Amino acid sequence: MIRKCFLAFLFLSLFLLSLSAKPVKVGYYRDSGNFMSGFSADDPRFGYAYEYIQTLAAYAGWECEYVYGEWDMLYPALLSGEIDVLPDVSRIPEREHLLLYPRNTMGQETYYLYSNERNLNISLTDYSTWHGKKIAVNTDYYYYNLFMEWQKDKNLGCEIVRFSGDDQYYDLFEKHEFDLLLEIDMVANSDWNPLVRIGSSDFYLAVTKGRADLVSDVNAAMAKVLAMNPYYNAKLWMQYFADTTVSKSVAPHEDEWLSEHPVINVGCMSGDLPFAAYNEVTGTAEGLIEELFSYFSDNLINEKSTFSYIFYDDMELMFSDLRNGIIDVIAPVYRDLNFAEDMGFIISEKLSSMKVGYACRAETVASAEPMKKIAIPKRLRMPFYIKKNYSNADVVLYDTYEACLEAVLSGEVDGAVFNIYKMRGFQNKNKQFRKLTVIELPASCELAFLFSRENSEFFSLVNKLLMAFPSENISSALDTYLIKEQGYTKENFFTEYFLFISLSVIAFIAIFISLVFALRRIRDDMYFDSLTHLRNRRSLNSFISKFFHHASSRNEKFSLILFDLDNFKYLNDTYGHDFGDEVLVTAASVIKNSVRSTDKVFRWGGEEFLILFKGDLSAAKDIAERVRKEIEKLAMKHEYETVHFTATVGVASYEKGVSYMDLFRRVDANLYKGKNSGKNQVVG
Repeated sequence: MIRKCFLAFLFLSLFLLSLSAKPVKVGYYRDSGNFMSGFSADDPRFGYAYEYIQTLAAYAGWECEYVYGEWDMLYPALLSGEIDVLPDVSRIPEREHLLLYPRNTMGQETYYLYSNERNLNISLTDYSTWHGKKIAVNTDYYYYNLFMEWQKDKNLGCEIVRFSGDDQYYDLFEKHEFDLLLEIDMVANSDWNPLVRIGSSDFYLAVTKGRADLVSDVNAAMAKVLAMNPYYNAKLWMQYFADTTVSKSVAPHEDEWLSEHPVINVGCMSGDLPFAAYNEVTGTAEGLIEELFSYFSDNLINEKSTFSYIFYDDMELMFSDLRNGIIDVIAPVYRDLNFAEDMGFIISEKLSSMKVGYACRAETVASAEPMKKIAIPKRLRMPFYIKKNYSNADVVLYDTYEACLEAVLSGEVDGAVFNIYKMRGFQNKNKQFRKLTVIELPASCELAFLFSRENSEFFSLVNKLLMAFPSENISSALDTYLIKEQGYTKENFFTEYFLFISLSVIAFIAIFISLVFALRRIRDDMYFDSLTHLRNRRSLNSFISKFFHHASSRNEKFSLILFDLDNFKYLNDTYGHDFGDEVLVTAASVIKNSVRSTDKVFRWGGEEFLILFKGDLSAAKDIAERVRKEIEKLAMKHEYETVHFTATVGVASYEKGVSYMDLFRRVDANLYKGKNSGKNQVVG
């Protein structure tokens, strides 16, 4: 009896709990880029407004039902009560009696004049240089009147190209039919360059007139959110839209500095992966710093200057060379404004953070004061990190990282402090260091670039670079070079476990396979392919969403082009994997250099490459055929032999109503049709 009563009580409680969620109909703008991404209930949802609403729903107990559509459908539905809430609604006098507004804004949209050319030869201080330029403006939006007042005040003398409704002005802008486009930061393409801020306005999560209870829910939820994080909206905006307001222009005084410095000398500590190191095999620099300045050359300064890397073992000598103008920048250093000022230098914005570890013996971990006497390497960053975070410790300097760890083992010091990844790398390579316990310290080491005061123009350029450089590129580069630094190689593995492998082949295979899968998971987490430097699958989502959105809302044509290198296994087996990698890199270069900057190229996996192509099926097949012929003409040398290879290509074009998955199935099917009917052809 008691058991029956308990079960009845349990089911009743669960039933009442299910009733406690409040159903709310949310207007969802059908795929509006990073604001609200997703075409329907079957597509993944993400974006600024989606995350904002989900935060509210978690606090308010809402169960959201999404109604998909465009503004001209969703706004009337909000007025009639068919939906309950709608994001991105301005609070203007004529709407005050029609809608309800929460206490806090949802965000602020800003209006910029954007360019998609590197140099328009216009000055932001001399508006006479704007005469004759074409500026496109959509007359349907609030910012039109702001712009008209602004340009009248500046006496620009520009030709204003007016658009309205669904005119294809984005496509014309990409084709350089006009010079500048007035657009909202939340809608702009991250490849565009914001030149001038025209104005801004607040927007709200508006509530239909009959649901005052939802306004109370929003106010209560946001009070809780802002009490914990007063900068919630700003943080959310930075997450989704920071790259649409980063200036990619080089100011006149910065351009003059570049002209005076055709070679920019970068000072780095030797053997400092994942940040910088000299590769003995290739004879070039490698690491995050090299990738960052390569991006700088390609995207901001258009190769006006080249970068030369000078590696140091002595940090005092590096400081001296920076003062004397022998090097132009030190990369990277511990970011400490006080240190920079005292040394007479200036320091950039944050590049990234480095986790710091404390290596000690087991008995030291258990002591009450484990960090009384510590070893640190004579490197650029650690002395300043210790001075700021552990000023009471007795510090002993050693020439190398290994010497620090050996001092811990011998009992000369209580522990050693430096980059935690290097510690674990040494433990991987040296059994004796595995006796030490490595603890991650709570204070990370923020890294930045150091300049002389005479190089303030370059300082300004590098700060622009740090804002423009995609954060996923930093993560990808750090992951790639950390793997190399920590020494997870097959040679290490075989050497250490040789006896074990000899006794148990099955166990070895299991461990080896586990290692391979672990490395694959790490690689799959990267946004860029480390071999070809093309984008990988994970970076596809935001691009394909934009292409689908522009296709459905603006009738823009786009196609998928999928390349597969023919007989690639034969190439690997016959000529070796190093040669196979050369083939992949060469093919990737041919494909990337054959398309426009508006088309996006991905390494799809293995020997497959994918292009998101702006154009119809006919144009896509033409470019695919041209690239196929270029690949067919390639002649690569392997020892004394000339090797040729080919590619089979599948093409499929977007059609109204087709789904994301259907389009990919279609291009895949066309590719395999080509494979099964002779290869080295384009099928679409």
